[in-house]
Amino acid sequence: MKKLLALALALMLLMASAAFAETANTTTFSNIHIVTTTPAGTQEIDLSDLTATLAVGSPDGVPSIQLDVTGGGEALLGAEIQFIGGNMVLNIDGLSRPIAASMNNAQAQEAIEGIFANLDSATNAKLPAFTGVDIPKLPLMSVLDMLPMLGIEPVNDGQTATFEIPAELISSILQMVLSQVPAETKAQLGGLDQLLANVQMAVVGKVSDDGNTAELLLDLVPVQDGLQSDVPFAGLYLVSSNNSDSLEILLYQDGSPVTLGKLDLTSDPAAATLDFALDLMGQVKLGFSLYPQDGAQVAAIALEGNGETMNASLTYGEEGDQEYALFAFEIPNQNTAASIDLTEHPAADGSKEGAVDVKVTARDQTVNLTADLAEGKGDVAFRAIANASQAYDASRMTEADNQALGQELQNALGGLMNYLNNVIAQPAA
Repeated sequence: MKKLLALALALMLLMASAAFAETANTTTFSNIHIVTTTPAGTQEIDLSDLTATLAVGSPDGVPSIQLDVTGGGEALLGAEIQFIGGNMVLNIDGLSRPIAASMNNAQAQEAIEGIFANLDSATNAKLPAFTGVDIPKLPLMSVLDMLPMLGIEPVNDGQTATFEIPAELISSILQMVLSQVPAETKAQLGGLDQLLANVQMAVVGKVSDDGNTAELLLDLVPVQDGLQSDVPFAGLYLVSSNNSDSLEILLYQDGSPVTLGKLDLTSDPAAATLDFALDLMGQVKLGFSLYPQDGAQVAAIALEGNGETMNASLTYGEEGDQEYALFAFEIPNQNTAASIDLTEHPAADGSKEGAVDVKVTARDQTVNLTADLAEGKGDVAFRAIANASQAYDASRMTEADNQALGQELQNALGGLMNYLNNVIAQPAA
């Protein structure tokens, strides 16, 4: 009889645990090693018995991300992120109160719930390769079609036309636009709306198209006491041809134009490349490019400013049944760089397995973390954040809140920190 009662109790416990478990997408990092290289030598930290598992799912319809870290078979850290009522709520097991941050968007919660409801398609989706795009020449001469509606007749010889929009009309258009701006928005403009309403300027334009290249120049000419100046103070210059567009913001000094900013967009559909460049007086430069490289797709960005250069790129593709992605980042002047190299291939059970290689270089020190990676599905017992309504507001934390949270974090992270403190670095083989 006792055996039957024990068996019944065991079955009840098993059924209870299954009721609170949910099949979720999981990512597990294991066999972790850290190699640190300095001028003094190279050392290795063996964390092969440390395992970190991320689980993503929607228990009871709540989008959730859960982290569990174990070491030597013992739980070291547990944490949860849940999206509740338009807030992102973070809890670390051991804290008396979680932390919440508003997403400041009424539709954000609905969008995130939609993403979590379609996790399978999202996780199995592959980054697309850019196959090129054809950018047609802009029909700049069509500007002339709008002028008669404003009561303006351009001077047109077929390929080139000139026109002038008087200051009175510009002022009327500005006032009409500003009248549609909400009062709360005007309050945030700091008087800019009043300044624009009192602007007195005419627009002198020139547009041309020789069949290959179209050009549009709009010069802003000041008007004072009803008298229009002969010299513009600023202008916009747009040039367009097939797969190439350029826009310049001009400032005139002694009648000569100086480029304040320039934007260029070029495409080569046959080579599957696309380039975007922004130049602000040579002081700040931003570039973005898409291009193929050795069978892979590359998206690269470069930023220059204040004597510094920052480069970042994402390279991804497939080779056989293996997928790979490499994110790289560098600040050359500071001898700082980082990269994340990820490879995956299908496993026999239909899941994915692979490896991740993270490398960070700062000055004369390099830290290299490697780990095995496994992605799949598993039964996960998600932990609910029961006191989400009592969470700290991340945007309004007081000094007392920060001190209380800091003390609790030390205790909550104590297990993981003790584990790491007991790991001894060894000279690398």
